[in-house]
Amino acid sequence: MPARKALPFASAGGLPAGAVQAPMPAELSPQLPTLTATAPTQGEWLWEIKFDGYRLLARIEGKKVQLITRGGHDWSAKMPALVKSLAALGLGSAWLDGEIVVVGADGMPDFHALQNAIDTSRSGGIEYFLFDVPYLEGHDLRKVRLVERRALLQRLLDERPQEKLRFSAAFDADASALLESVRQMGLEGVIAKRKDAPYESRRTETWLKLKNKLAQEFVVGGYSDRSSGEAEVGALMLGVHEADGTLRYVGNVGTGWDSKTAAALKKRLAKIEVAASPFAQDVPKRSRWSTREAPARWVKPQLVVQVEFSAWTPEQQLRHAKFIALRTDKPAAQVQQEQSVAPAGRAHDGAGGSAVAGIKVTNPERVVDAASGVTKLELVRYYEAVADWMLPHLQGRPCSLVRGPSGVSGELFYQKHLNEQAIPDVRELPASLWPGHASLIEIPTRKALAAAAQLNVIEFHTWNATAKKIAAPDRVIFDLDPGEGVPWTHVREAALLVRGLLEELRLQSWVKTSGGKGLHVVVPLTPRDDWDTVKSLSENVVRHLAKVIPQRFVAKPGAANRVGRIFVDYLRNSHGATTAAAYSARARPGLGVSMPVAWDELGAITGGDHWTVRTAVEHLSAREADPWAGYWTCRQTLAAARKGLG
Repeated sequence: MPARKALPFASAGGLPAGAVQAPMPAELSPQLPTLTATAPTQGEWLWEIKFDGYRLLARIEGKKVQLITRGGHDWSAKMPALVKSLAALGLGSAWLDGEIVVVGADGMPDFHALQNAIDTSRSGGIEYFLFDVPYLEGHDLRKVRLVERRALLQRLLDERPQEKLRFSAAFDADASALLESVRQMGLEGVIAKRKDAPYESRRTETWLKLKNKLAQEFVVGGYSDRSSGEAEVGALMLGVHEADGTLRYVGNVGTGWDSKTAAALKKRLAKIEVAASPFAQDVPKRSRWSTREAPARWVKPQLVVQVEFSAWTPEQQLRHAKFIALRTDKPAAQVQQEQSVAPAGRAHDGAGGSAVAGIKVTNPERVVDAASGVTKLELVRYYEAVADWMLPHLQGRPCSLVRGPSGVSGELFYQKHLNEQAIPDVRELPASLWPGHASLIEIPTRKALAAAAQLNVIEFHTWNATAKKIAAPDRVIFDLDPGEGVPWTHVREAALLVRGLLEELRLQSWVKTSGGKGLHVVVPLTPRDDWDTVKSLSENVVRHLAKVIPQRFVAKPGAANRVGRIFVDYLRNSHGATTAAAYSARARPGLGVSMPVAWDELGAITGGDHWTVRTAVEHLSAREADPWAGYWTCRQTLAAARKGLG
């Protein structure tokens, strides 16, 4: 097969603005649209049909073609015809984004036919509607304007047309008229995209989706049998994940399938049954298929289903739910309730906007970190993007701010109080929490995060207690701070040694990178003991480590004391002390991020700043499960540990 003779750029007179030569990313997460109930009224937008299919990214590297789902699974083997068509483009390197669809006899997308084609490996009828090209022939195009990326993609497909590949058309049309036309055709809805939008591996408001009917994915947490006795499901018990990782029950669905599908669901669910409910709250026992109480059968929360429904009740339960299909392309851990946003008129810069979460960003192009080139706008957008993960670690807890008006290389200011300076949505806590001091502050919302970052806050640090129980810490933190000359392998081993000792003391622990040089080992507690008790226990743990393994650990602070060794900082457990919150950026060159990880991931981590502001969001988008999911439900005290340490 002949290789392409020239880049598609050539006929356009050179590289588009924003294109840079760069190695092809090994992984790429898709940009996702935000649900909205109304069409945007400001800015320039184009409109695409919302296909009833599966989202896939195509990675092309020479003769190797991979088809990657939203969950990061490789489906290339399922669709050899598509792989052949993509290979026939003759590209050296590319990432293409689109949706796979089976078009029915009526010319409309048929989701059930698509699912059947995938399940039976009869994929010859699948077509790939392509709408974006984030990377092409050695050039990263993610900062190129959307309309220019689409022009390149269309030129590429026009030059070498393939039977299974389609260019997804876009319309400059009145939104309401287009949506009505789509509704009459029985299609799901439309996608609005800002013409100047960059490609970002996260859910954004520069891509919006408007639906003709309410539908989304839900996690199956349980089921009941059909009362007639057939080996079929009678109802599925559905849930969505909250920001803290818990599964919230939202109702049942008991219609929309035929007997064959009901039997297949029963067979599949029976293999993953468990004894206890995965939901955070009680589930009603009555089945819609019977007046008797049907016993629930609980399952591991692994399967995802697409469900239509008429509305959300005031209690956030589904009304008139109807099963559409099983979704094997979407990881259960990423399923949350879709929140509709109002596309307010926002100020925009050339890169997609200088207003974030309702906060206008001043001096958006000012560089915060010279080492990485991250701008102020990028940092504010980072905090908006990670808000769903970060806020559970901030809400209800006193927070200190680290501000860098001149960036990470300038002077840093630590702020525990508002000092009469209002920051939108940042809350002042009751002054009685710390008598004799000004009111402490809390960061309770996405807007508060963005507003603080707009005022040059780089880091967010939190107390070890919540405002509701300020006298009783609900966690202990062991901050592993390596001295000069300590290799990273020793830091990893030290964290595992701390974990092992804690397990002997009957304490479970979780780990996160510090965003700097070390690791944080975090022990959740039932808030019962006072500050002195908790600090004393943590100090005893550290002194024990320093006594037993003095060549690795030291219990004295100070750079001179920890040369070649690791100081495990127990002073973080003092009243009024704080630690960098999970997902907080760190005010140091590179803008590392404090990232929660699983213990078995430590071996692959190369440093405390393994993830940065520029890489963290893509990592989180691809992550299939929250490594700290069990942290929020862990209940333990220091009673056994105090006895164990004497």
